[in-house]
Amino acid sequence: MKTDVVLPDETAKEVTVEEPPKPVHLDFAKKDPPGAAPFQKAKTVEKRLKLFLWGDSGAGKTTLALQFPKPVVIDLEGGCDLYGEAFQFDVLKATTADQVSQAVDWLLTNKHDYRTLVIDPITVYWDALQKKWSDIFLKRNKSSKGYRFEFYDLQPRDWLTLKAEFKDLIRKLIALDMNVIITARQKTQYKEGSFMVAMGETFDGEKSLPYLFDTIVRLFVDEKGRHMGAVLKDRSNKLPKDPFEAKYPLFESLFGKQSLARKPKPVAVSTDDQKSKIKALIAQVGMPEEQVTERLGAYGAETLEDLTAENAALILQKLEAAVASLNSKSTPQGGRHA
Repeated sequence: MKTDVVLPDETAKEVTVEEPPKPVHLDFAKKDPPGAAPFQKAKTVEKRLKLFLWGDSGAGKTTLALQFPKPVVIDLEGGCDLYGEAFQFDVLKATTADQVSQAVDWLLTNKHDYRTLVIDPITVYWDALQKKWSDIFLKRNKSSKGYRFEFYDLQPRDWLTLKAEFKDLIRKLIALDMNVIITARQKTQYKEGSFMVAMGETFDGEKSLPYLFDTIVRLFVDEKGRHMGAVLKDRSNKLPKDPFEAKYPLFESLFGKQSLARKPKPVAVSTDDQKSKIKALIAQVGMPEEQVTERLGAYGAETLEDLTAENAALILQKLEAAVASLNSKSTPQGGRHA
């Protein structure tokens, strides 16, 4: 019988216990030298016009949007059918949320001659997004409280998925090197905590839209029959403070013809080869999914699909260095792996 007791005539053998390798802390973020100030001198950055128009039917949303330079329209309710002869534009008649997303991806990554993207209206896109995920959850979540055999009631946690996809689309629209004009229908706004007590009008769409756009204008027809605009938000500080006649020449004079007509630059997205290498290296260093998401955020990406080719190359360099560091620590000094 073996024991752990060492008798006088036995020689104790020295046991070497190898310490497990320490986890690698890999930070994708771009770092300044130690002690460097995190601030930079402020400067004006030329930004594309990102305009959110909402108003009642007949307020002139589509008509105004089609006057901007070289427009391409994602038409979700046939609102452009009457304007084919009056304006020069290309159109995608979309019926699903995925069609909208794919069209924006194409504009973001391909060379083209368009200058202005119009999504008309975002109200229908938001409805289509809800239908998309309701259909998915109807098949996937049969044990959920929202499951109703023939249809699905979206549950509080389900809305997180919808809003994440919606904000991903908006993020791409903001990154798109084009003028972007989003329209939305108008609806009655009711007082919270009361039953059908009207308190004015608001847009019909996802609630966070006002926080995501630089410029918001509500369009309406005044008592003289003029199509008017009321500025609700304008980070450019260029539009009039008081209601104004909503005509394209005013926007051109305020934002500049050259700026509005500037040729867009496509974004080079990460390649399939880059993404597969990143996935393999992440698995090698054993980085948790939560940490990966956090690190990708430093480059304005929520997933690997959102990475630009340039940022993917930088991340690959850091991952390869981390793997090399792991391998050097696991190799005994003076020896090699078998």
